[in-house]
Amino acid sequence: MKKEKEYYGDFADCYVLTEKRTQEWIVRFLNEFIPNRKQQANEYEIPLYSTHPTFVFKKDEELIDYLEKNKNIPHTIYWTNEEDSDLRGVMVFFTNDGYLIPGIYCETLANDTSIEDNYFNQLKLFWKTDQGYITYEQPAPHNKDEFLKIVNSLIK
Repeated sequence: MKKEKEYYGDFADCYVLTEKRTQEWIVRFLNEFIPNRKQQANEYEIPLYSTHPTFVFKKDEELIDYLEKNKNIPHTIYWTNEEDSDLRGVMVFFTNDGYLIPGIYCETLANDTSIEDNYFNQLKLFWKTDQGYITYEQPAPHNKDEFLKIVNSLIK
């Protein structure tokens, strides 16, 4: 009899840092990791979480286009994986200093990091970077320096 996976209960979050803050790279990322996806929000406000937004976008593509042109505006977009998989979804964090922090969130096993380690390695390979980290149920920062501070604290 096959033993069922024993999930930990929290999702693992895997993040990397890139300068590739473009619609083209984000679509490639989405198609690579979750080709069957659903955006999680019905609308996106600028500024993020504003009760009196300057702009409201209904589609993720419109928001990405805007943020590609406006590199100092931070924002976050999440997508859910529509397929049954340990990979539950992906997200992108647009930083306030022109960078992008792409990430994935996935299941994690009790006393075993093999799932998130595998996805983290795939993420680093796709974005061609070693600047990243794994955390649990923690959003990424919206700034390159804060991101690198976290990476460096994990290396020590």
